[in-house]
Amino acid sequence: MIFVLGDSVPAPRTDEEAPMAGWGQKIQELLVAPIEVANYARSAMTTRKYYTERFAGMLNRMSPGDVVLIGFGGVDHMIHNGMRYVPVPEYKELLALYVDYIQSEGGIPVLVTPTARYAFSPTGEVKDTRGDYPRAMADVAMERGVPLIDLTGITMALWARIGPTRLRQYFCWVDAGEHPLHPDGNIDSSHFNHAGAYEVARLVVAGLVERSVLNRADVDVAALMEPEGLPPVSQEFTVQSPESALNYTERVGTAPTPARPAPGAVVGPMTKFSGTAPPGTHYLLFFEHGQYVGGTAVGAGGQWLWRRSVEWAPGEHLVQSVGLAAGGCTPMAEQHFTVIGEVAPAVVTAPKQDKFAGPKVRFAGRAQPGTSKVVLLENGRLIGATAVDEKGEWHYTHAHRWKPGHHTVEVVTLFGALESPPAQVRFKVVGIPETSGIRSAGNAREECGEVCNHRPFSGNW
Repeated sequence: MIFVLGDSVPAPRTDEEAPMAGWGQKIQELLVAPIEVANYARSAMTTRKYYTERFAGMLNRMSPGDVVLIGFGGVDHMIHNGMRYVPVPEYKELLALYVDYIQSEGGIPVLVTPTARYAFSPTGEVKDTRGDYPRAMADVAMERGVPLIDLTGITMALWARIGPTRLRQYFCWVDAGEHPLHPDGNIDSSHFNHAGAYEVARLVVAGLVERSVLNRADVDVAALMEPEGLPPVSQEFTVQSPESALNYTERVGTAPTPARPAPGAVVGPMTKFSGTAPPGTHYLLFFEHGQYVGGTAVGAGGQWLWRRSVEWAPGEHLVQSVGLAAGGCTPMAEQHFTVIGEVAPAVVTAPKQDKFAGPKVRFAGRAQPGTSKVVLLENGRLIGATAVDEKGEWHYTHAHRWKPGHHTVEVVTLFGALESPPAQVRFKVVGIPETSGIRSAGNAREECGEVCNHRPFSGNW
């Protein structure tokens, strides 16, 4: 049996979730031997959440000789979400525990790094958005001597060969009106459709054969050896002579109405556009500096959703949109926005560097205007997050007291998917040591209530 552990990308999908599909559900199609695939991957799972909630059930079903694909890392890096973020040191520790438990029961663990996202630089190079997690998983594989499938690197290389004008055909990305379950459109840079999931499953199964986890007799060799084909070019790049829409002298109807980004907004390099178009408009064309940059279909109710196939370069942008209708071209609409490609580190004003603070430490500072929040970490562990106000100011006080001694906290500023380099502050906390007699005296009896007003000092304030 082959077990698949992981998050939403390999997870099985139902018809109600179409066109989305997980690569784990396609493995069975590539096997010829009587090997059952049990896809235990589930959405929003991190190494920590799966380990504490689902791993025991999988171990109870596993038998000696079963293969277990461990494919976490796509959710763990979400530093903007305190309920999901798993820092790299903990990620490595948990992966090692998965390996140890599986091996102790006679199973064969295989570590699988997360797939690359649909992310291209402004000049068309594939971007690595997975941070330190693939490298950390590779370290665990080396330390424990278990097979590793570097799906991050393999899919990045495949995405580079496919290119941004075709890769969309492998993702759960559809225009408004294109799919009955997504009438308003859907832009998903992480999850695959059935064609994409199948291609990734081919890579995984081929990796299992290359590492002698599966025998060639177990797999459909012809399917694995089939030449790598290119998906079709996305519809937006098949429009004939789109620039001619800029030269129409007589326009029909009214211009499209953009809703997002707002006029003058500061956005990230992968910002999404949305809005409405007048009745009879079936397609929108987008231009910058007179050059066509993409397009999208318009839904039955006039709604539309679009994201450029590559990132926007940092700086100011003015994008024009023109609608195509049966009678010709609509007037133009314009959207002015500013893209930031990196976030400046926060400035920490409290506590002061290398100074003393009480146990209820108050953190405060300034961040780049327009950023959404800052997160605070100690030794790589997320300890809290707080919003940045309109003036770029932030403050945070943890609900629990800090222990006496020296502390170093890092503050990371977030803007969408962008993260700043960490700003570091060192401080010292004044308090009552854990071994102090004050604490033992204060904890020697029940807390006083209404009977008396005497309460021994327990060392906390």
